Amino acid sequence: MTTALATTARQVLTGTQRHNNPIPDRLPVSQRPTRLDLAAADRQTTLDLKPVAVRVPGIAKEIEVKIASDRLEWEEALQLVTQSYRSRGYEAAETRGLRFTPFHALPQTTTFVAKHAGRVVATLSLVPDNTLLGLPMECIYGPEVHDLRLQGRRMGEATSLADSGLGVREFLQVFVTIIKLTMQYHVRQGGDTWVITVNPRHRNFYGKVLGFVPLGPCRSYPCVQDAPAEAYRLDLDLMKANAPAMYETMFAEALPPAVLSAPRMDANLVRHFGSNSTQTTLRQVQDILGYAEHYGSPRRW
Repeated sequence: MTTALATTARQVLTGTQRHNNPIPDRLPVSQRPTRLDLAAADRQTTLDLKPVAVRVPGIAKEIEVKIASDRLEWEEALQLVTQSYRSRGYEAAETRGLRFTPFHALPQTTTFVAKHAGRVVATLSLVPDNTLLGLPMECIYGPEVHDLRLQGRRMGEATSLADSGLGVREFLQVFVTIIKLTMQYHVRQGGDTWVITVNPRHRNFYGKVLGFVPLGPCRSYPCVQDAPAEAYRLDLDLMKANAPAMYETMFAEALPPAVLSAPRMDANLVRHFGSNSTQTTLRQVQDILGYAEHYGSPRRW
């Protein structure tokens, strides 16, 4: 249940359409980026400074959370996700390479990292809804995502959560701080809704602590070796009603722009990760980069 553009893009990126120019050469006028859009994207790429980190409160260990902005941070984040998914059986143990998905290659996907002693110890990525690939969960929750789009929702999907070497209390504080950055960043970008898929054993945390409500029933999720998954959604009003204390934690203090600055991953680095990926191919990544260069960001708003 996606737009014709997203369907065409998926055909291109999976190789079901093969021709000399795999990027669609004609878009509806309403979906074409303007010169101002492209200029703004160029300014963001070239002028954004390295994001400022935020100290995780409430724990003795010195851990900072920030938006990933250099090769080492992105690489360590991907390594952490890969190791975590393999250890949980979400990725085949015999695979080689990093868990770098086509969604990571999108220009506006943002990765958040927690660092201790210069090393990434936790990570989370946010994929904004887009016309090129849609959202990761659409492979099993297509109708549900489509209904949210019909409501005019500006969605972001949180994905690729992983951590290592953190105690229970440390993880909770780190996770809350990462979520704070993620939510404020999404709102600053014009977003208003968050969607997730989680293993059923984690449903209580997301519902009771953060205020998420069910979006779709338990289904088998192919991209994590058919592990069970449930879909949930959240917006500001739901969080304020269902988890008021957490709403205050997330939004009582507005983070400064320097914290929420998100430089794009360099195209050569995207190609490097794409060529060493367990989830995509260099051809797919090249097509995504080509689309973004030709049309600008495919984000839906």
